[in-house]
Amino acid sequence: MPRSTLQAVRGLTPELRTLFVTTLLFRSGTMAFPFLAAYLTAESDCSAGQVGAIVGAYGVGALAADVAAGALLRYVSARTMLIGGLVGNAALMAVLPFAHSATPLIAGTFLWGFFYEAFTPASYAETVRHSQERDRKIAFSCNRLAINVGMGIGPALGGLVFAWRPAGLFAINACAVLATAFFLAHRTSGRAVAGEEKPVRGRLVAPTLKGETRFWSIFVLALPIHLAYALPPTFLSAYVIHERGLDSLWAGAVFLVNAAAIVLFEVPLNTAMRNVGHFASLLTGYLLAGSGFALMGLSGTGPALVGATLLWTAAEMIVFPALLHYVSEVSDPSVTGRNMGLYSAGVNVGLIAAPQLSLPLTADGHAATPWYVAGAAVGLALTVIVAVRRTTWLWLTEPEAAPAPAT
Repeated sequence: MPRSTLQAVRGLTPELRTLFVTTLLFRSGTMAFPFLAAYLTAESDCSAGQVGAIVGAYGVGALAADVAAGALLRYVSARTMLIGGLVGNAALMAVLPFAHSATPLIAGTFLWGFFYEAFTPASYAETVRHSQERDRKIAFSCNRLAINVGMGIGPALGGLVFAWRPAGLFAINACAVLATAFFLAHRTSGRAVAGEEKPVRGRLVAPTLKGETRFWSIFVLALPIHLAYALPPTFLSAYVIHERGLDSLWAGAVFLVNAAAIVLFEVPLNTAMRNVGHFASLLTGYLLAGSGFALMGLSGTGPALVGATLLWTAAEMIVFPALLHYVSEVSDPSVTGRNMGLYSAGVNVGLIAAPQLSLPLTADGHAATPWYVAGAAVGLALTVIVAVRRTTWLWLTEPEAAPAPAT
């Protein structure tokens, strides 16, 4: 499987190979944010409530970047937005260690989240621009591969740096991000000079009514997926250890199985599903996701949790590239940046909302309820997709295969 993954990465266009390496370097250098709360607790004078507000400001800044992406991409190219996000990210991390009170830390962390997240919709827009329709799921899978590998490397290195010198996290992270910006600028400068980087003039509204209704229908139908997949990073460890009374090693096993499966199998799986249509891909992904999350609630042992994880991980490998591919297909080039930004905003809405929703649902000893609700919400969304797929105002109907020539 790793060989086929490498072949898929090599098969990307030169622009997408550059984006793959850029994303990998950027995410591998992401060391500071995973340890932000620990750093603030140890090094600042902020109370626990203030630390929560500071960390929360990062998520709000990221959400603001997603919403603003469409407007920004009306005036600058995706490449410029990528480099600007990287440079702004590095600058914020360079100055944040010098702030010690809550107000400047909240403002600085908000801007940090904004610049960090600006990279995501711009990278999606570049992926759409430099890939052919039949290869787009593979291109998005490679993009996710770079993110997942990088986010495995960055926090691991961050743990070593934090043990040595907590403030060093910010300096090293800033240098890594700045080096990434120089790499991207150097690799793309020739093409920019040649005039290949001229952006499509963006719009804030799709040029047709169907373009709007089709996008907003998939945006709404993707929200249950975003909420469901926000549960593992925000709720799973507490669920395994405190609610199920299992050893923390089982929580680690779940995360390891999820990460390893994605790295090893997502790109080959989407290569094999290259010719599978939008509806069939989403039907399969939503069905596996709903089943997997419902089984998380039913599972009371470590092996059962790992088995359920394999189900929702298989769904993750199918449904996220399929959603990104479908959003790109329903988007006119003039609103691709806006739609990719709003899609990313949906992901962040899930990350922000999932902890707030899961805590009330676990009251009175109903520990498994968030998983059941997530599974039911995904199942409901799947039912709606089946119901609207032939409604051209709400769904992009796929062309029927041409009949075989008469013999």
